[in-house]
Amino acid sequence: MRLRSVLFAAAAAVALIAGEAGAQSQGPVRITLDEAIQMALQHNHALAAARTVIQQNEASEITANLRPNPVFTADAQFLPVFNPNRFSADYINTTAQFDAGLSYLFERGRKRQHRLQAAKDTTAVTRSTVADNERTLEFNVASQFVSVQLAESTLALALEDLKSFQNTVDISESRYKAGDISEGDFLKIKIQVLQFHSDVAQAQLARVQALVGLRQFLGYESVPADFDVAGDFDYSPVTVKLEDLQAKALQNRPDFRAAQQGVTAAQSQYELQKAIGKVDVTGTANYDHVSATSAASFFGSFQIPIFNRNQVKSRVRATPSRRLKSSSAHRAIR
Repeated sequence: MRLRSVLFAAAAAVALIAGEAGAQSQGPVRITLDEAIQMALQHNHALAAARTVIQQNEASEITANLRPNPVFTADAQFLPVFNPNRFSADYINTTAQFDAGLSYLFERGRKRQHRLQAAKDTTAVTRSTVADNERTLEFNVASQFVSVQLAESTLALALEDLKSFQNTVDISESRYKAGDISEGDFLKIKIQVLQFHSDVAQAQLARVQALVGLRQFLGYESVPADFDVAGDFDYSPVTVKLEDLQAKALQNRPDFRAAQQGVTAAQSQYELQKAIGKVDVTGTANYDHVSATSAASFFGSFQIPIFNRNQVKSRVRATPSRRLKSSSAHRAIR
């Protein structure tokens, strides 16, 4: 048993050392462009907050589709509360009065349908807006990713230039020691190394700034501080016609789709406001028991829109789309 314990401890120690050596050999985390975009879409806080608006609008759709609830009323009148001696079955049957009623609001003008359609159109606009936010985030991440690659390429070029010029300095030093050039000429060549060191320092700073900017898009909790990018930094020509790009943009751009859906949502709100102008009717059915008699009563009530100045029809009866076209034409003439 003791030998088995010693062997198990030795195996665990070897595995731990191998794991640490493997972690050290792996180096910093390297991510590709696709991985960077996925991290940004998952961890970007502004985008996550925008996505919650879709859920809020979907909840508004449920609320907009609700029907009015019926109202139940009941009352008991002429009860001898202050003279309990008069309580009897005959008094309750002949003198006391009991009422029970049920009322319901009948909405006119298809208000519920228009509310639901307006809520759905608003949700569609929100979805397209969130999709446009995702498209913008993907573009920013891709641009920043390319900026990191460009900074690393510039740094590699600066290091190569420094190494090449250092060879020139070494050759000049050998020539100076051999008496081929003067000390002044050698010092002039040696001083120029400072410019190459400055270029390397600026390239290193640009790389760090580009990585920090990319990490801001990805989310600081998604990647460690010493992460790096991986991928080819080669030029690849795009063989697509301009007309094809324009057609794809008109078909797939979410901001353009959101603008079109915004016009539809405005029209839905306009129809909803017209429906709200219709006067609703409240129907009531009552059961009454008084003087040993049971009876039923039916009522109907509605508001008289005398003071509703906001619902007076305008002289210019134009839909929002027509007014939009007329205003656009007026601006074009101006």
